Amino acid sequence: MKAIFRPLVVASLIAAVINQILYFVATEAFGQEFLLAQGEPMAIPFFAPAMFSIFQGIVGGVIVAWIAARTKSPRNVWLSISLIALALSFVLPFGGVQGLEAAVWLNVMHIVAGALIIPMVRNALPATRSQQ
Repeated sequence: MKAIFRPLVVASLIAAVINQILYFVATEAFGQEFLLAQGEPMAIPFFAPAMFSIFQGIVGGVIVAWIAARTKSPRNVWLSISLIALALSFVLPFGGVQGLEAAVWLNVMHIVAGALIIPMVRNALPATRSQQ
């Protein structure tokens, strides 16, 4: 399991740093506000992109552990589940934040996290359970 969790942790930390930089660039260089759309408009905290990237890495770790232990082809199952989850994550920002630009920035952050985490974990997983 260590061989699987190490790439997951590394990819999650790299994604957290890059997403935090993207958030900083969006807010400081482009003046983008990230406001929650439900109820009273509330600013998304500065540290949120890094925190959520790491949190999703933890959730991904639980999913990867289950996949590695219970499926016949962990690599393909991980790829399928993670790509479906990534695709579904694109919908959330459009209803969760005010403004199209903010939603696009958040979707770019999702792409960054997915582009780092999904392939790194996939390569660490065995093709079949018998290879573990």
